[in-house]
Amino acid sequence: MNENNFNDDLEEKEENIINRIYITKRAATAAIFIAVGVVLSLFNPFAFIEILGGPKVFPMAHFINGITGVLIGVSFACTTSLGIAIFRYPVGVGSIHAFHGGIAGALVVGIVARILQKTKPKYVEYAALTDPLGTVFIAATIANIITPINLFYWWGLFAASSIPGCILGFIMLKILKHQGLSWKNYF
Repeated sequence: MNENNFNDDLEEKEENIINRIYITKRAATAAIFIAVGVVLSLFNPFAFIEILGGPKVFPMAHFINGITGVLIGVSFACTTSLGIAIFRYPVGVGSIHAFHGGIAGALVVGIVARILQKTKPKYVEYAALTDPLGTVFIAATIANIITPINLFYWWGLFAASSIPGCILGFIMLKILKHQGLSWKNYF
């Protein structure tokens, strides 16, 4: 074996180890945020508001979407959102709309964050503010298909949940960045 092949193999093994470490960090962070979302929904009396028609306005889900979409990426953010919905629904602090509501917001935040990471890395935290695009226009439209009431009714409810949540998520990302924790720690 010549020295070049040996060095290439060594570099490839080091890269695989580094990738595994980053994936492990993202998975652990997703698990922590699932726990935070469940705790916020169960033990905070002001965490959600039940509305006529079944949905529960839960800004903390969008707070978590904004943070996870930026920090750990689209797939882990969607998994986090799904995990929170799975725990909230059976205990009655989440409705069926928590599934598509959270996942659509996390999907948009994660995609926009990834685009900003490649084009304008200085502004990645602003991706958290895009949660309402997915939550309102995608998830609320799905909600109207599931429970046809009025599209604007659903858009208003989902906006009431996602707008305050994404603003809080953006503020938290700025605080975390100031403390030295950003998306660069996970990729």
